[in-house]
Amino acid sequence: MSNASDIFDFLDSFAPFAAAAPWDNSGFLIGDENVPVKKCIVALDVTEKEIKEASARGAQLIIAHHPLIFHPQKAFLKNNIAYEAAANGIAVIGVHTNLDKAPGGVNDTLCETLGMQFIKEDAETAEGFLNSGTLPVTGSCAEIAEYISEKLGNAVRYSMPEYRPSRFAVCSGAGGDLAADAKAAGCDALITGDASYHEFLDANNLGVALFAAGHYATEIVIVPKLAQMLSERFPEIEFIVSDRANPISTVK
Repeated sequence: MSNASDIFDFLDSFAPFAAAAPWDNSGFLIGDENVPVKKCIVALDVTEKEIKEASARGAQLIIAHHPLIFHPQKAFLKNNIAYEAAANGIAVIGVHTNLDKAPGGVNDTLCETLGMQFIKEDAETAEGFLNSGTLPVTGSCAEIAEYISEKLGNAVRYSMPEYRPSRFAVCSGAGGDLAADAKAAGCDALITGDASYHEFLDANNLGVALFAAGHYATEIVIVPKLAQMLSERFPEIEFIVSDRANPISTVK
């Protein structure tokens, strides 16, 4: 029977944990690396919902894109999510920025979902977090935003409505600060998940159209794909895709 460390090693083989950003906390975060795994929850986040789901389904492991432990903690008390995972005997692996950058990882999967022809920018550009390429549609930013919204099923904030961009940089998650890197890569638009007001202003000043399609929407695409990859490698284990919906609602 495969154990949690076997799964960790498989993840490390295509999304090396050593490639994670210095500020990240990807890796084996909670539990016993040698625990035998029969069932595993694959999720975007680890919250009370995923802990209850893992416990109810008899899962020994949760693999999540966002690390459960990200900032230093001075105490792990009852009702803390990390405490509850450990108390329920559930191991947790976080596979975050290393999976963002990995071939076939989050950013590549986002580009595939958008139907892009794309390349990975070199590691010196935005620390390897950017892809660049073309969309299968052309038009104004307003029209491109509609296309992105349809593909990702989420509201899209965007700038420069009448501008007609031709080459797009892409960073899943929170990449609103990468407009200068996008421009340096020869792109006149940047598609990401989160972007602040001032990041929109900065992008506009650089002549880079910015599209913010939502953190959840630009990253949830990896969860079923990752579960499928794991199922193919470990057919004896049941990998269960968490059914978490977008925690953010919008109104027109």
